[in-house]
Amino acid sequence: MTAAYFKTIMREIWSSKARFASILLIIFLGVAFYTGIRATGPDMSQAANDYYKQQKLATNSVQSTLGLTKSDTQVLAKHRSQLTYQTAKYVDVNQLTNSQVIRVMALPTTQRLNQLRVVSGHLPRHANEIVLDAQAKRLQPKLKIGSTYRISSTTKRNQQFTRRTFKVVGFVNSPTYVENTDRGVTNVGKGTLDYLVYVRPQVLKSSVITRIDVQFKNLRGVTPYTAKYRRLNRKNTAALKRWLKPQAKKRQQQLQAQATAKIKPLQQATKQLESQVPAGTAQLVKLQTQLKQAQAKVAAIKAPTYLYTDRSDNPGYTEYHENTQRVVALSTVFPLFFIAIAALICLTTMTRMVEELRLQMGTLKALGYSNTAVGSEFMVYGGLAALIGTALGVAFGVNFFPRFIAQAYGSMYNLPAIHVQYIWLDIVIALVIALLCTLGTALVVLRVDLRALPASLLQPRAPKAGKTLLLERWRWLWRRLSFNHKITIRNLFRYKQRLLMTVLGIAGCMAMMITGFGLKDSIGDISVKQFNQLWHYDAVVTRSGQETAQQRRAISKGSTYRASMKLQAKQVTVKQAGVAEQTATLGIPAAQQHLSKFVVLRHRQSHQAIQLGTHGAVIDEKLAKLYGVQAGDQLTIKVAGQPAKKIRVSAIAENYVNHFIYMSPTYYRQVFKQAPVYNTNYVQFKNASTKQQNAYADRLLKQTGIQNVTLMSTEKATNFKMLDSMNLVVLIFVVSAGALALVVLYNLTNINVSERIRELSTIKVLGFYDGEVTMYIFRENLILTVLGMLVGCFLGNWLHAYILQTAETNALMFSPTIHPLSYIYSALLTLAFSLLVMGMMHWKLKRVNMLDALKSVD
Repeated sequence: MTAAYFKTIMREIWSSKARFASILLIIFLGVAFYTGIRATGPDMSQAANDYYKQQKLATNSVQSTLGLTKSDTQVLAKHRSQLTYQTAKYVDVNQLTNSQVIRVMALPTTQRLNQLRVVSGHLPRHANEIVLDAQAKRLQPKLKIGSTYRISSTTKRNQQFTRRTFKVVGFVNSPTYVENTDRGVTNVGKGTLDYLVYVRPQVLKSSVITRIDVQFKNLRGVTPYTAKYRRLNRKNTAALKRWLKPQAKKRQQQLQAQATAKIKPLQQATKQLESQVPAGTAQLVKLQTQLKQAQAKVAAIKAPTYLYTDRSDNPGYTEYHENTQRVVALSTVFPLFFIAIAALICLTTMTRMVEELRLQMGTLKALGYSNTAVGSEFMVYGGLAALIGTALGVAFGVNFFPRFIAQAYGSMYNLPAIHVQYIWLDIVIALVIALLCTLGTALVVLRVDLRALPASLLQPRAPKAGKTLLLERWRWLWRRLSFNHKITIRNLFRYKQRLLMTVLGIAGCMAMMITGFGLKDSIGDISVKQFNQLWHYDAVVTRSGQETAQQRRAISKGSTYRASMKLQAKQVTVKQAGVAEQTATLGIPAAQQHLSKFVVLRHRQSHQAIQLGTHGAVIDEKLAKLYGVQAGDQLTIKVAGQPAKKIRVSAIAENYVNHFIYMSPTYYRQVFKQAPVYNTNYVQFKNASTKQQNAYADRLLKQTGIQNVTLMSTEKATNFKMLDSMNLVVLIFVVSAGALALVVLYNLTNINVSERIRELSTIKVLGFYDGEVTMYIFRENLILTVLGMLVGCFLGNWLHAYILQTAETNALMFSPTIHPLSYIYSALLTLAFSLLVMGMMHWKLKRVNMLDALKSVD
């Protein structure tokens, strides 16, 4: 390539700045969206993995119903080559001053695991110092470093501390709780923790270990959430259970020995009295009775139950991964669809460029330039646009999209900021696609023209011949159309390739906007439909067994109470070969005729009510999808400690969050051969404030046998928090699709004007005003835009359904409905872009030099 020829190529780029910029911009948008969205999921996962590794998050935890002792830690100490462990002591306290439930944890002298991340201040160094969970500052804005903090609870709880007044010296985040709001459950107060506080070890009086955190060394280099991690974790958990299994019996014997030692004076007193007084004496009988009762209590001491948990039992840990997987799922389809539209427009643009430069190609061939030299201009032109567009797209996409989406989730999680990473495989794929869009399409178009003789290339291609349209045969209609309308219709069908490209380009952009708005609808409908339409209860009260008269009075007491319903609620696992095991709540209402007042069972599409029958169970729609069952099929479920049972599915009900199976008491007896134990109450409130609901839960939890109270207002708030973050992610898709729609419309309209510049100049010479010339083009564009919007509605429906199916997690079902407003918003945006482009074209058409445009090549 000579210097003069290279200058010619640069001159061509400069003279067609708009076309070069449009190709570059389309590739920039496609590559930025593709590489940025594809990198978001891995970046978010990597940020969490680095955080867990840096803070040494435990892989497993062990608790016991009777507490843990040094004997348990001695067992783990024998396996130090395989693990690291750390003991934890804590007391849950219901603060009487503000009804908030806190967990007071003793901070180990050396934090080997679950290391706290200091947000501000420093860790406590003295017994009178305390650090607070960062969540405390959000709940109590008055709390600051240097403030006085006081633990104020019942007398019994207060006695568990050596001191209760502290100085706040810092705020921290724990890797155990990555969510901003959720701090787990407790059997104190309202049943959920508000935040945690950390004190020096000597502040807690208890000598019993509450929990042992464990980190297995074989998992240190393994990426969390992967199949390898899960496989090794199952193996580690089994080993942990095997090592600690003998400890339950030892703990029982230890407690029995301690209890026996306590009643030893009573045994001695009874024995001594038996030798002094005759049998049957009132005093002796009394002592013997006391001794028997004490011995019965000793014998009644059962072996403790050891509870084993791992990271997957932490809701925040699991939910964060599910959110990253949603982003990954969206990144598999949406960017590819996005980049496919960019490729389509590049094809049209490069084809038009080859058509425009026929004369130059013929001149170069006549001067003796080879086909390679002639074609190199298009290779350099397209290659530069592809390389610059890809470089800018990667730089922008990889640095903007992951940070924006991660920041959207930042309102939910207290993880540190992500570090962007360049995924070179995706970058290479994007570059290859960009080069194919430009160089590939240019080669395909050039293949024909480079074979032609210079003489034929030096002549303009003959205009496409007009044809009689089928519509013209409808004489009655055709005669009534104006001249301008007839020309518009003829031009539309004359340039069929342009019609197809424009309709497909606009349809693709419209489809992506509909999908973006539709995702917002589907995500937003989850909480509205689940909490407002399907669930009509405000609290779930869990009891240890059948409801007692005292519990019934406590539940129905108070001005906030309206109604309640008893039912059995227990967790079951659903099993089927080839499908991941799911956990569902099995509900058996005591009075099934009242169930509809608390839970609406209905078909999703028809909203027809479903009644519980005596020959089958009602399951949720997502569960039916996962296991591929329909009404009349059988499903295998398993209750802990019992053999698996097959149940018949009588109906499939609308549900969006978690899995539920409802049975009538009669059918439950048929399946399980036993009567249900109604251990739960669904409670409805009158218009109760958050403070009144918390007070109600606090009062109930003081009743014997009531284990937990779950307030639905808390569940709903948490759910909406997650969905609000997803809405910000969806906003990215809508804005990006809108930007692409604008570029596509501009590019196609610009090509249309360039192709027909002689025709437009002719009608200007014939006396058409500037506005009439613009309308001459705009009428065609408007018709093509409307056609593209109609096609885009159908395409958007399909893309929306596909992405929903991909992005859903096993325990969540999105609402498949797209609101009518979403179609309207998408259509209005597309029309607005079309009007904006035509405004730009109007300015261009006013500046057309008619003499230059009408010059003949001959």
